[in-house]
Amino acid sequence: MTTRTLWRSPGTVPMVAALVVIVVTCALGNWQLRRAHEKIDRAERLATLAKQAPVELRAAQTDAAQLVERRVRARGTFDADKTVLLDNRPHGNGTDSRAGFLVLTPLRLTDGGSVLVMRGWLPRDAQDRTRIAPFPTPTGEVTVEGTALAAVPRVYSLGQDASAEAGRKIRQNIDLAAFSHEIGASLLPVVVEQSGDAGDGLARDWAPADFGADRHYGYAAQWFGLAVLTLVLVAVLGWRRARLDRADGNGNL
Repeated sequence: MTTRTLWRSPGTVPMVAALVVIVVTCALGNWQLRRAHEKIDRAERLATLAKQAPVELRAAQTDAAQLVERRVRARGTFDADKTVLLDNRPHGNGTDSRAGFLVLTPLRLTDGGSVLVMRGWLPRDAQDRTRIAPFPTPTGEVTVEGTALAAVPRVYSLGQDASAEAGRKIRQNIDLAAFSHEIGASLLPVVVEQSGDAGDGLARDWAPADFGADRHYGYAAQWFGLAVLTLVLVAVLGWRRARLDRADGNGNL
């Protein structure tokens, strides 16, 4: 009895290459799904923490794990002379394509110590990045409320770490430990992402914690789609090879 082969391997090299592509694209797709889930989980966690009373920041608080992502309140005086601007930052709400700055100023706490406050976003002059729009810094004792972050969000910087930018008003990134040493102040191990309207003209419509989750799902779909496309291509090549073999009289067992 003669059996007709419907599919034959396209060859060792194409099969290995296809397998590598499928494994890699599936891994990348799963990674994108995990990133989306992480953002959604963080948003849910923040929503739960937002219902709790804010933690009063004290100079003696050195355990970042107990503060990160909690609502916090800090009382003290802004050290305006030590304000830094982090360049190339998009508007947090995701609807403004203009480049801008993140404005950060240390706040000297009333009981000693300091905490770095991420005060808001400021649009950048399109012609001259050093021409900074005025923004007032409150004087005297103030109360700042916001969310405690483990660090200031970073952007990619070619071959340059945060410590190399010490002393500059405009920078790309900032490291808490290095900045603490630079300004000669003991900074708490968290950054306060300030909320509310302080009347200083800075935008504080920070991106929600789940911002970009849909984009990650889209990337995941693209990677999984590429894996499926590769699998279909292997199937088609194998089917065509079997068809050619039958045409040559070599497809019968």
